[in-house]
Amino acid sequence: MFASTILFALLLLGGSGCGKHQTNTETKAAPEVTFKPQEMADALHAVIAADREVYSRHIVQRLGTDETLVKVSEHWQADKALPLPAQVLRLGSEQVQQNGAEFHYILRSLWPLNPKNGPETATERKGLQAVVEHPETNFYSEESLGGRRYLTAVYADRATVSSCVECHNAHSGSTKKDLKIGDVIGGIVVRVPLEF
Repeated sequence: MFASTILFALLLLGGSGCGKHQTNTETKAAPEVTFKPQEMADALHAVIAADREVYSRHIVQRLGTDETLVKVSEHWQADKALPLPAQVLRLGSEQVQQNGAEFHYILRSLWPLNPKNGPETATERKGLQAVVEHPETNFYSEESLGGRRYLTAVYADRATVSSCVECHNAHSGSTKKDLKIGDVIGGIVVRVPLEF
């Protein structure tokens, strides 16, 4: 599912369309291609969000009742059940990092079901608060992590299907139990390096 994200990012970060190419016997320099960090973050988010929504609509929504979803969410083990959307996103992000990607993405929330999904930096917290208050406006900021500068983008993550709402509202770890379809339940954080 997230293979499309990896392929797209690899193309953006140095794919075959950049640089010089040969036409007949002449060598022509291709126009220099540059990507703005914000454009790259937006493109990565578009792929991640589409994969996330497709998985939610066509897999998770078919799993069953809210009781089934809560049970799966609270006791998920990789070899026992299908992962829920947040788990798929985390697994995809971990795989991208293992493959050596220069960018990073993660799901965060001010009301995480899994404490690992809470904000870890001041920028994440500020971005999550911004997209909760203004979900139609993405949040962009620069931050330094591990001695490297990044563009950090936060995009509103909404409950798109009833299974999202039912699971979050019924989950024993939930601190927000009044979610409705369309509500912001967190944010997708995408980091693009500003230096290589």
